[in-house]
Amino acid sequence: MEIFIRRLPNSTTRLDLMQFVSEALRPKWYLLQFSPIGTLGHCDICRIDNPKTKQVEYHCIVHVDPPSAALSLINRLNGEIFKTKKVEVRKFFRRSTKRDRRRTSLEQISRDISEKRKQDRRRSGIQIDYLHAGITTDKKRPAGRLKVASHH
Repeated sequence: MEIFIRRLPNSTTRLDLMQFVSEALRPKWYLLQFSPIGTLGHCDICRIDNPKTKQVEYHCIVHVDPPSAALSLINRLNGEIFKTKKVEVRKFFRRSTKRDRRRTSLEQISRDISEKRKQDRRRSGIQIDYLHAGITTDKKRPAGRLKVASHH
């Protein structure tokens, strides 16, 4: 299961993240019950640039097996302080424009139903860069950059 860790500090390294997650995966006793032990797979840090606001965000996607250990990890780490910042931890969902519930095969029905959303939930024009090593404040690598286009 993939886990999304939001709001990382700018000085975060991959090693820091791996240690933070590994400590939470260590076995602990809860009311005579052994908590699930998991294995840490990959750990990807992504940098999100918003050219409109000139803001930069850092997030992480961590793969943990089995899913029971991943759920336990979410409960342990959500709201924890990591390098002076409170992080948000949740299950990661991969999005695809092909799975948009607003797009149906029956075009006539969708034309009759007016769109009630004022804007798309996803931010348009952001640039996502996956950092493969080093600290998050390293210079961006153009090879890993994705541009998210507007869905209108």
